[in-house]
Amino acid sequence: MKASHRWLTELSGVDASAADVAAALTRLGLEVEDVEPRGEGLDHVVIAEVRAAAPVQGKDKLTLVTVFDGEGERQVICGAPNVPAPGGRVVLARPGAVLPGGLAIAEREVGGVRSSGMLCSETELGIGPGGAGILVLTNGEPGRPGQLARDALELTDHVFEISLTPNRPDCLGHVGLAREVALAFGVAFRAPSPGVPARLLAGVDRLDAPGDLPLLEDDAPHLDTLTLVEMRAGVPALVPIRIESPERCPRYAGGVVQGVTIGPSPFWLRHRLFSLGVRPIDNVVDVTNLVLLELGHPIHAFDLAKLRGPEIVVRQAREGETMATLDGEERRFTADDLLICDGGGPVAVAGVMGGRDSEIGQDTRDVLIEVAYFDARSIRRTSRRLGLHTESSHRFERGVDPNGVPRAMRRAVSLMCLLARGAASPIARDVCPAPIAPRAIAFDPAHPGRLLGMPIAERQTRAALEAIGCAISPSEDHLWRVHAPTWRPDLGRPEDLVEEVARIGGYDAIPTALPRVLPSGRGVDARLRLARRLREAAADLGLLEAVNFAFVSRDDLTRARIPGAPLALANPLSEERAVLRTSLLPGLLAAVARSRRHQAASAALFELARVYHPVDGEPLPREPWHLAIALAGRRVDHVAEDARFDLYDGKGVLASIVEATLGAPLEAHGDEALDAEAPYLHPRRRARLSIDGVSVGVVGELHPDVGDAADLDARLVYGELWLERLFEAAAARGVPQARALPRFPSVSRDVALVVAESVQVGAVADALATAGERLVEAVELFDVYRGAGIEEGHKSLAFRVVYRDPGATLTDARVDTAHGRVVRAAMEAVGARPRA
Repeated sequence: MKASHRWLTELSGVDASAADVAAALTRLGLEVEDVEPRGEGLDHVVIAEVRAAAPVQGKDKLTLVTVFDGEGERQVICGAPNVPAPGGRVVLARPGAVLPGGLAIAEREVGGVRSSGMLCSETELGIGPGGAGILVLTNGEPGRPGQLARDALELTDHVFEISLTPNRPDCLGHVGLAREVALAFGVAFRAPSPGVPARLLAGVDRLDAPGDLPLLEDDAPHLDTLTLVEMRAGVPALVPIRIESPERCPRYAGGVVQGVTIGPSPFWLRHRLFSLGVRPIDNVVDVTNLVLLELGHPIHAFDLAKLRGPEIVVRQAREGETMATLDGEERRFTADDLLICDGGGPVAVAGVMGGRDSEIGQDTRDVLIEVAYFDARSIRRTSRRLGLHTESSHRFERGVDPNGVPRAMRRAVSLMCLLARGAASPIARDVCPAPIAPRAIAFDPAHPGRLLGMPIAERQTRAALEAIGCAISPSEDHLWRVHAPTWRPDLGRPEDLVEEVARIGGYDAIPTALPRVLPSGRGVDARLRLARRLREAAADLGLLEAVNFAFVSRDDLTRARIPGAPLALANPLSEERAVLRTSLLPGLLAAVARSRRHQAASAALFELARVYHPVDGEPLPREPWHLAIALAGRRVDHVAEDARFDLYDGKGVLASIVEATLGAPLEAHGDEALDAEAPYLHPRRRARLSIDGVSVGVVGELHPDVGDAADLDARLVYGELWLERLFEAAAARGVPQARALPRFPSVSRDVALVVAESVQVGAVADALATAGERLVEAVELFDVYRGAGIEEGHKSLAFRVVYRDPGATLTDARVDTAHGRVVRAAMEAVGARPRA
């Protein structure tokens, strides 16, 4: 939100610099993100009086203007069409001035005439949207010849950009912010008077009846200076109001101002709106925008002549009903939308935007002012459905003060009578089916001290709460009954009041204490330590961590061929986030597909997160942790130029992660049960993963149907480890033990064995390693061969067997003997024969 430093100091009575005010607001939790100075760099720009004006010979569109700038007369060439007659006042940039945007002013010859300066428009000065001419001051506006324009027109200001949290709608107006400024500087805050209308309609009876809102009180100042004006014939002074949806509109007021004259607003109002990012339009519309910025309460003005009588009706829309809004768009409504209607149909979308057919125009003479309080949720739904976020809806969505309606009405009426020369009905209709009382909160004055962990005196608590507008009365059992002001809808429970006490006292006053840190390895759950080590190991391998939504769509799980029914959310964000994921595959699959569409040559991702499996008869699901990897595209290979990730890469990555984390070998083997457990994997390129016979995960290439459904243009390798199973395997193996470095060298021997295709490599390797020879240290596969010399249905497996004696140096004879025994035992175990 934008806020004016000059305006805030006027309202709060605080005399402080812009920097000090910004710092104070930030300390109170209203963060000032930026401070923009206004009116700087206008050192040689002054007010000047026109003494004479004559056309430049031969130049139809140029005027030679003689002005008095307080020091003497100057002649200036001006091309604007609105040069005033002698006696009029303008803004002159003397030679030497540098205007916003870098325009340097100097004496120069124009059309053969010497021009000493420039008459400026609002746009050239950076103080307004301008128009088709220069800035001309009216009789009621300040400024004497020679006076600096920034002083005469009060151009010097600082505009704050304030980041407001949604729970502080009271600060969406300058009065609310001024209340905070006064609070920060310890100044008693008095809300400014809304003013009284200078002109009143005569002959309107003042009734003390429900629904009547008097616009001035009997003790209002200057009652003897009011002007009474006869009512315009055929124009009502009061408009009946009927609320058909009181739960959507708890309060609605309408006041009439007759005989307005539409025209431009005075400069001070145009400049104030422009500085705060609002485009000036005319004196009536500008009043509605000024009240919004001042009080934070949106109001709307209808052209009374365009309303089709006899009353205003606040009701929900009829399905399919339409109306053109002020932006020219034809809107179609549903039965959930709230509308403001006249006798012929809708004239405004409640709390969002007015209708085009009842807007204020140049021929408007009579105005109906709307000031209302709408239900925040209703306005939020309509605004989002229509895609129409306005300054009005922004405030109603967060909650305005329902009891601020009278003040906003009185302020709007007094300004409209002053600036548009209208005459107001002394009574406005104010329909409030159920009066809205301040919320009462039972509060223990000792609660702030307990919650904040510091002693806080009762008088400090009382002073803080009363400073924000709370009324305090005693209750039972030494409690207080605190009535929160209706302009603070965020105060609803004791903890909210404690937060206010802490905020006003200063968050920096709350003592801090460092937590007691336990020695490394203590205080952290063993499963969390395992998860942390797995994440570190995956990152060390060069994989990038992905973080995906836990909410997915049913279609995502179906396309990924994930078995089992997911748990549906009771209140989903959307259809794309309607169920809890039962696998990490959909998220990683979408991430890889997205990276491939953006021309990424390869993708290597991992995710460590929970999945959610429904439990029969239980309301909550099981939430096991899984570690999943996804590899696709080109892999780094110093031999093959176009190597692609495959099943063995996936198995190798997961084996490296397990080895680094648990120090255990990861075994991979086929399993027909994966048809049902992992139908998303390729039926011939997949494996179950296990440690010491305990199944801990799966790995494989993605099923082609799943890849096609995701529009994936590369083979994807997917694998996952189940942390609960890993934890069980780690517990069974115990803590990995370090071994001393070997003192004696190793000796290796190679052997090639021919086995049937059905024999797994792991079985042969296990047979070699467990043949009963204690000298075997390691067995490594280095070649698989099929082809000439090998009969059909067989394959040749070449292994390197490493031998070492920890207590002595091996001799060739001893190694050959041991190697022979190992090979014979392995051949008998798997039915192999030596390759010739």
